[in-house]
Amino acid sequence: MIYHRPKTIEEALSLIGRSAWPVSPLAGGTDLLPRWSAGVQDRPASIVDLKHIEDLKGVSRANGDIRIGACTSMSEIEADPLIRAAAPILAEAVGRVACPQIRNRASIGGNLCNASPAADSAIPLLLLDAEVEVATHTDSGATIRTVPIEEFFKGPGATVVAPGEIVTHLRFKPVPQGAFSAWDKFGTRPAMEIAVASVGVAVELGGGVISRARVGYGSVAPVPLRGKAAEAELLGMALSPEVINRCENAAREEIKPITDVRASQAYRRDVVAAMLRRILQRAASS
Repeated sequence: MIYHRPKTIEEALSLIGRSAWPVSPLAGGTDLLPRWSAGVQDRPASIVDLKHIEDLKGVSRANGDIRIGACTSMSEIEADPLIRAAAPILAEAVGRVACPQIRNRASIGGNLCNASPAADSAIPLLLLDAEVEVATHTDSGATIRTVPIEEFFKGPGATVVAPGEIVTHLRFKPVPQGAFSAWDKFGTRPAMEIAVASVGVAVELGGGVISRARVGYGSVAPVPLRGKAAEAELLGMALSPEVINRCENAAREEIKPITDVRASQAYRRDVVAAMLRRILQRAASS
């Protein structure tokens, strides 16, 4: 196995683009390394380690947006003062990924590119209307395209990132002052196991009614799913018990859970409904 340690995005893309052998970009490696060791996924002939590229690390402001480098670790995001002020829901979610040892190593870009329907960072980013910056190599250097997070996932383990491309950054606008947002996940041992289901809600109120609504679900569809039917029940409405009931029923209908070793389809529907109801009740009383 050939190991590369590029120092710039352009160098990494050049290595990935010109390689005649199977090549894998590597960030934290918390998903890839266990798969290679277990033989679940073939080891590549070449690894391009992205962790030493400074431009892929850290949190910053850019034209009013929050910008996160794809190789920034979960622990760094959880503790970052910009994230805690501008997107506390993201800080909370990444702070509940696995265990401290994993969070110190795992990157947010890797968590998204792994494309698990249960990815803990994905639901808060859906609520934040985040955008993913994807870079590809051209003769004139790196070219960046921007993909809305809702369009990023194509199925379990599949994203819009093509061979020869890498995710470089995430961008989103800070949560407005006074807005409500919350996220939760459920599992028998959620700190170390994949969640049975997760739910997130972000709402803004004006004149006593909801002027903006975002709902997201994890582990209950082939991709992290935005709850557009539930959102439709919330927009323009006050958070009454009747509205919450309608939103809960819409959620039951629009999710697409499966039955597996962790939970049945019916149980996942009940879990999502219960978590959504509790979050909306919190929003109503906030």
